[in-house]
Amino acid sequence: MRKKPIIGITTSMDTQKHFLNSAYILAIGRAGGVPVLLPSADHISRAIDAIDGLLLSGGGDIDGAFLGEPTHEMAADIWPQRDEAEIAAARAAYARNMPILGICRGLQILNVALGGGIVQHIEGHKQSRPRNMPAHGVHVGGRLAQIMGMSDVMVNSTHHQAADRYNMAEGLEICATAPDGTVEALCCADKPFVLGVQWHPEELIDMPEHFRIFQEFVVSILAN
Repeated sequence: MRKKPIIGITTSMDTQKHFLNSAYILAIGRAGGVPVLLPSADHISRAIDAIDGLLLSGGGDIDGAFLGEPTHEMAADIWPQRDEAEIAAARAAYARNMPILGICRGLQILNVALGGGIVQHIEGHKQSRPRNMPAHGVHVGGRLAQIMGMSDVMVNSTHHQAADRYNMAEGLEICATAPDGTVEALCCADKPFVLGVQWHPEELIDMPEHFRIFQEFVVSILAN
């Protein structure tokens, strides 16, 4: 029997604990991976040696210091320790051609880690309905359209920061956008699997098109 791939998932934090929504764990497990939680500590990049794939999870906002900008007044739940750890982990995984999946904040961390920027505040992308209910459509292209099996999909939306379409990291390309032009997904054609999505597919795994993101992530690890 082939060994199941170990997938490290970054965690949110506060002054007393590191934590993660269980939906990530369920999605990775159902797709055939073994989820392992990664604390936001300075040794996180060394933990890359022990995993087969990296999932950069959602969470709070990114400190403006990592963007070379003042932090926006609407920013919240900022933990520079987490930003620093995840940027280091993303760079280490990318350098090793390790499959990477970034979700919401994770997409933004991926773009920042590889030299791009983010828009620190946008309006209209925090839905009021439950997280497991899609709220708006996005247009999907490239490899992501192949993975999801369609070019127009409904997604959920819980963010107010986004990747800066005018400051994209080298090697990443936009592969999904919202009707207002907001970047909804980033892909990398030169790596086995590097994908960031701005929505939360882990909350939508009962919808086949969203679950296929996790399946393809695990398949890419097995093939890597």
